[in-house]
Amino acid sequence: IVGTVNTTLDVGLFAIFFYILAWPLLLANAGGFIVAVCVSYVLNKTWTFADPSQGRLAVRRGFAFAAVALGGLAIGSLAIWLAAFALTPILAKLASVGATFLWNFTVSRRWVFRG
Repeated sequence: IVGTVNTTLDVGLFAIFFYILAWPLLLANAGGFIVAVCVSYVLNKTWTFADPSQGRLAVRRGFAFAAVALGGLAIGSLAIWLAAFALTPILAKLASVGATFLWNFTVSRRWVFRG
């Protein structure tokens, strides 16, 4: 459910930024991704991984999640840029979502929200 919400938000904002506001491809990708990552952190912390951490541990996990998100943004940006040579921008965005999801979920589960 969290993945569906975040993906819908990411792709929807990308479409608005790219098609309506005429932002460049990578900027539109980053804009949608950043908003979705902020929502993702809250939903993953409170629901997916049910993380009860507070204080310094919560701050440390927040910074770790941000670092993972930056990696996801880099992976997603590379994927959308490469895919845009062969696909329409919206299909390129959808192609980039898979790579980004795999990175963000796996690393968050194993590093950010581990036990």
